[in-house]
Amino acid sequence: MNVNQIERIIKCKCEEYVERWKNEGKRYISVPCWDNIYAEGNSSPIEQQCCLKEVLKRLHNENPEFPSSIPELPINILRKLPVYLSKTLEIQVNKDHYDFWEWSERVFMNPEIRLKILRDLEQIREVLQILFRTVRATSLNTLGMGSKMILATPLAYICFEAILRYLCSDYVDETGKAKQNFRLKIKNRNVKEEKGKYITLVPLLRTFDQLVLKELTAEEFKNNIVRLNEVIEEVWGKGGKDWIDVLGEWRNNFLHGINTWIPRAFGIVTNYICLIFWRFVPDDYKGKF
Repeated sequence: MNVNQIERIIKCKCEEYVERWKNEGKRYISVPCWDNIYAEGNSSPIEQQCCLKEVLKRLHNENPEFPSSIPELPINILRKLPVYLSKTLEIQVNKDHYDFWEWSERVFMNPEIRLKILRDLEQIREVLQILFRTVRATSLNTLGMGSKMILATPLAYICFEAILRYLCSDYVDETGKAKQNFRLKIKNRNVKEEKGKYITLVPLLRTFDQLVLKELTAEEFKNNIVRLNEVIEEVWGKGGKDWIDVLGEWRNNFLHGINTWIPRAFGIVTNYICLIFWRFVPDDYKGKF
């Protein structure tokens, strides 16, 4: 079984998962619409037939050469998985997200792998660990599951902004100030960012998009970023918002207390972090420590 075949199956099943929940979901739970609902862990025949956790196990039983679980997937698939699991987040947090986030944490934090990005960003290690433990929690005692969203969203954005500054280090220093003068395109105009100016999340994302991505020679990583951005726009970019508008609005509305009911933000940002970190896992990674 080659990597392309595995990816086609994963893509197909994630798309089927979303479509079936939209068409059949009211048989299993009462949901007026999926746009603003926080859903997690609802089990149905769709989970048995479409969730990767079950699909991989079933295919492995039919063909032992097929990976039996998310941790056994080849690294090129694990690097793309945040794209497909962001699609299924349109519906809910499910067992696939738990498995992927748990395995990602184990790999990223493993001292034998010693990811360069995490060595350079040692100051966020503890926050990152707390984030992964929060998003994987299946119970938060008397607080209820909605509290996962409230707790994980600021943790995810803390890590995400630090990671973006690291990736944009040619333009922005570790405190968030511009190292040099540069221009960003916003809609149909050019905006000058001056040396010493503090670069907040939205211009930081535009710096990453317009100045950093184009300089990358790692085409696979660049393509995965673009595909994830497309998913964000397709699902949540209502009213012509691009992916930067979506991520920036979620962050600002939540952290400024304008709107704390943002069901998808923590999962999407966690997936974005995973996509970036998997890029730094060595190509010879074999899934075992």
